[in-house]
Amino acid sequence: LTRLSSTFTFISHTLLLSHSLAGLSSRQARPILSVFKNPLTLLYLSFRNSQQLKMRFASVIMAATAASAAAIARQDALATTAKVLIGAPGTIAVADYDGKEFKVVANNSQPGTGPSWMAFKEPNLIYAVDENSNSTRLFNFDTATNELKLVQAANGSAGVVSIEFNADKTRLVGASYGQGTVDVWDISDASSLKLLKQITLGGTLGPNKDRQDQSRAHQAVLDPSGRFFAINDLGTDSVVIIDSKDDAYEITSRNSVGTAGCGPRHGAWYPPTGDKPLAYIVACELTNTLDVFSVSNNGSSISLTRIQELSTYGEAFPPADATTAAAGEIIVSGDGKDVYVSNRLTGNATDSISHFKITQQAAQGGPPCKAASGGITLEFVDAISSGGQLPRMFSLSKDDKTLFSTNQRGDGALGLLALSRAAEAGKLTATAVASLPVTLFGPEGFGPQFVKQIV
Repeated sequence: LTRLSSTFTFISHTLLLSHSLAGLSSRQARPILSVFKNPLTLLYLSFRNSQQLKMRFASVIMAATAASAAAIARQDALATTAKVLIGAPGTIAVADYDGKEFKVVANNSQPGTGPSWMAFKEPNLIYAVDENSNSTRLFNFDTATNELKLVQAANGSAGVVSIEFNADKTRLVGASYGQGTVDVWDISDASSLKLLKQITLGGTLGPNKDRQDQSRAHQAVLDPSGRFFAINDLGTDSVVIIDSKDDAYEITSRNSVGTAGCGPRHGAWYPPTGDKPLAYIVACELTNTLDVFSVSNNGSSISLTRIQELSTYGEAFPPADATTAAAGEIIVSGDGKDVYVSNRLTGNATDSISHFKITQQAAQGGPPCKAASGGITLEFVDAISSGGQLPRMFSLSKDDKTLFSTNQRGDGALGLLALSRAAEAGKLTATAVASLPVTLFGPEGFGPQFVKQIV
């Protein structure tokens, strides 16, 4: 916009000056024009010798200005309207969000499918898991017409619940909760999925006989360097590191979480950008705790050392039934200041979203200005209602100003909602800025499981 403004200012000044000089002789006008570049001189000469050309040029300028204004208006509209990708049982949808309301603009329904996690590859590709089968699907989404079309469904591991791109988005890594395996897909061809490798995690099972009966890969998370994937294995109480260097995708380390039976579900790196992660934060589903790990990199692998454990709850919103409660999602804000965690199945009328502040710790004996070298700790800030029950997943908008969240069920529950986030304090608004009811997506229990801004 700044460049366009400068261009229009130059054109306006050019027209005014040329009009003023039109009555002067070439000799009189030349000293004035000498301070400008040659194009202006040519413009003056053209205007002086052709009144008709001047009128035509003015018409062209006015038409161009009008067209540019229209283009700017369209760009402003696009800039203020986001598109969010939504996954619910049997349904993949896209909604426009203008900061005030959601409007569903695309829908692809396939009963029986479970698109509980998806990934968007610009400009128009959507990859979706089906946790109810062994299928991973590829869709084409036209952001201009909102046409959502299935391109391919390919078979891999059963029960995949998370997918993540590699650094250059030529590979797709899927975590299979159903089989305890990791799938590596070749997605270099925009029209197909090709299974390259299946990695069996193995490992020693945790003590919870009901939930830890086998390896349960729950999420694959690419580290900020773009080389290593952390696989959170709920079944073995471990975080498995896979190295993608040279397209090898080999297990290089297994890192036990501190408490047996905690069931690591999801995780997030800190800081979220850069090439040297300092910490990895894990949300444990079975014990409703957060484990904070420091990160060591020896050049060929990553190892994790636990430095803090704390509850996902605070005094403001404790669970009514701690025996059923299950931690869900965890994310770190893009500015690296805040952590958000969802608490599910709490037994309360609605579940909750907890907010934690990240504090950098100084290394032992190190100066305060080198605080980052000592890792991080988390401090509970507050918790708010999730607006329903079973907030399985949420995500921040591209500008970090909005948290998009989901609920799968609840009387009068908000299935999809947008919460405003204060940039400095990181606080979330207790009341949704915009929402759609669970019932819009299906019967009780069939509310959204996934939401993420794609445009």
